Order: sequence, then structure tokens, then C-alpha cells
Amino acid sequence: MTEPSDIKPERVIRVGPDQVTVADNEVVIETKHEMPDWEVQTMNTPAIYFEDKKYLLVEKGEARRPYLIRYVLQPWPAGKTANARVFHTYDAAAVAERDSSRRGEVLNEAGWACLLPFYPFLGLLWSGTQQRLVRFGYLPRTITGISIFTIFGLMLSQGAFIAMLLIASTRSGKMMIGGMIRAFMNQNYLQIGSANVPVAVFDVLLGFVFLADVCMRYSHYLREDQWCGGFFEWLVPQSLRKNKY
Repeated sequence: MTEPSDIKPERVIRVGPDQVTVADNEVVIETKHEMPDWEVQTMNTPAIYFEDKKYLLVEKGEARRPYLIRYVLQPWPAGKTANARVFHTYDAAAVAERDSSRRGEVLNEAGWACLLPFYPFLGLLWSGTQQRLVRFGYLPRTITGISIFTIFGLMLSQGAFIAMLLIASTRSGKMMIGGMIRAFMNQNYLQIGSANVPVAVFDVLLGFVFLADVCMRYSHYLREDQWCGGFFEWLVPQSLRKNKY
């Protein structure tokens, strides 16, 4: 007769989307996503608790499809001192938290990609909105600086359009005074009710708006190393902005 063996058969269980193979001498975890801060270490090794037992991470590598990462845990060696401040628990809650964080990262990456075409103009948003963009990887101070340069570029473009239209006027003999608005509208007057308002008035106002915003925001940007602010936000007192946001 064969004598009974004390070795227990392997168990294959599911912990969320992970596959876990439990044996007497090791636990193998196969997963599609990395567990946060799980790295093989020789000094100050953190303990990993699974099914009320204490384990040591001894291997991290590639897993068989459809999984990507394979962790190998072994029972905690007798006499080995664990990191007193760091430990990990592996269970359904930990896996759910990992996957939730992963989904949040994916959404943030998607938000970053969607906002990227508007990058030069994101700094025109007021500071409260800029702070909300941090989760997508956009730093308020940086996008404010880029937006100041963008408005400066638009101001130069306005001047270039004015010069271009003046040159075109002298060549064609037809008076065309204005800037970008006049060029895009292709008419000298805008009818508002019964009045015909010269488009050049709006171009002059636009030029002054660009100039004022660039001067004021750039002066704040140079004076304060952490300052950020959107288009014409400098008109609102800082105390009111703090109360609002």
C-alpha cells in the first residue's frame, strides 16, 4: 500500500481578474496589470499577506497569455526581518483598487490626448480650471506661460494683417483698413441694427485687448515664480479669486 502523502494538491483560484496558483511551497499570481510597488528586494523587504499567511516576493517576470506579469511568492523565511513600515495585502479588495487606479490612469491619458491639440490655449482658462487640468498632466504655470506667448503671437499677427491690408489698399485703390477680423469678414462695415460700424474699430479693440493681456499677465508671471492666470483674470482681485475657487 502507498503511504498517504502530506503534500496538498495545488489550488487554482481567481482573485478578481487574476489567476492564483496556491501550493505548499509557493504562490504564483498571474495578472494583466502590475501590482503597485511590488518589486523583488533584498534589503528592507516588505511582507505580502495572502489568505492570512505571510509571504516573500521572490520572482517577477513575464506570464503566459492572456496574462502579462507573473509573481512568485514563497512563505516568509523564519528569522528574516520584514520592513516595519511597508507591507502589502493581496486580496480581492487590493486587486479592485489596483484596477480602479488603472482605469483612472487610462481616463487621464485619454483626457491628455484630447486636450493636446488645444495646448497653446489651455492657459487662457482661469486658474481654477487650470488647477483641474493637473490630473491630466498639464501644469498651470507652464500652460500659462505658453498662453502668454500665444497671445503675443496673435498680437504680432494682428499687426501683420493691418500692414498687409494697407499694402493691398495702396495697390488696389480700394480702402481696406483693419486686421484679422477685417481680413476674415472681407468687408469694411458691420451692420448692427440700423448702424454700420467700421470693422476696423473691432480690430483696434482686439489689438488693445491682446496688448493689455500680454503686458499684465507677463508682469505677474515674471514677479511670482508660482503665479498662473488665464485671459484677463488679472482684472479680478486675487482675494475674490481665492473665495471663488
